[in-house]
Amino acid sequence: MKLFKKLAAAVLAAALALTMVGCGGGNSYTMQNELLKVTIDKLTDIGETVTQSKKADEMAAALLAAADTAAAQEANNGKDAENLLLDPAVIKAAKIDPEKTPCVVNLIDDVQFKSSGMMGEFLKIEWMGQVTSLENFDSIGTFNPSDDDKVEIGAATHKIGDKSYILILVTYTTSTT
Repeated sequence: MKLFKKLAAAVLAAALALTMVGCGGGNSYTMQNELLKVTIDKLTDIGETVTQSKKADEMAAALLAAADTAAAQEANNGKDAENLLLDPAVIKAAKIDPEKTPCVVNLIDDVQFKSSGMMGEFLKIEWMGQVTSLENFDSIGTFNPSDDDKVEIGAATHKIGDKSYILILVTYTTSTT
């Protein structure tokens, strides 16, 4: 019976430790999804109908990967991540055609919050509201969807150089009607 109690206590302690790890910082994928949802809410609030799509997720991932590749080139020493992301050569390497698939992008530092509890959640929510401001988005091409166009959003997380970023990308498909 004593052995059972010791095993049960060890299992309970391990389970509690694992749940506490989840409370502190979170992970990049969780933060990416939260930032994506906040951005969708902000776009919905201004009257846009937005759908998360695999196409937009893939565009965001390709753009981050192309920027990371460019960051490793000697010619780009000293360029910050945002400038790399908007570089026409990087956009081309990501196979994004600004004329056919215009988009807006928001590059966000992948912050891992350490604080927990009510104050930690408050700080995280406040930060998320600031970094997802629609004023933080930069255009690639002429982004001007009409009311009939299908607006799509996607996100990806990737390192550019030695720093991790989350990219929110919004694009649209022109309606044929």
